[in-house]
Amino acid sequence: MAQYLRIAENVYSQVKEIKDFNHDPLENLNKLMIEIRKEIKGSKLKLLYNFIDFEECLNKPNVECKIQLDISLIPTIKNEGEFILWLAGFIQRVTTDGKKKLPPIRKEIPPEFKYNQSKETVKVLHIQPEYSKSGEQIDSYFKSDEFIESSNKSP
Repeated sequence: MAQYLRIAENVYSQVKEIKDFNHDPLENLNKLMIEIRKEIKGSKLKLLYNFIDFEECLNKPNVECKIQLDISLIPTIKNEGEFILWLAGFIQRVTTDGKKKLPPIRKEIPPEFKYNQSKETVKVLHIQPEYSKSGEQIDSYFKSDEFIESSNKSP
């Protein structure tokens, strides 16, 4: 999101310098697209669409549009922070960074596939290794009569 904010700030400053914004949202959106094209020209970002019919997006419901962008709530350019955040989100929706995004896993699972988790659990026997028995052998040696007699003989 940081790269989109950076681009949005640059586009905002360029548009504000030109002072070419008016009250017609269609003209403003087309001017924004021109500035966005200029800004992303040397970067990894590419536009998803060559042409966007903003009039269709503004007049028809989002479901009926060829390109589904909700641009009904465009803030005024005077509100700098709000406009930059909106513009960053807009740039994110109309561009791609060239990386292919993996589709959701659930869409690729065929409907006939069913997973049944077996409720039987296999009981694993814990086999005691040989080296753990050596501790028991040492303990039994110290408790043996042989050790007790030899330790009592020496003064």
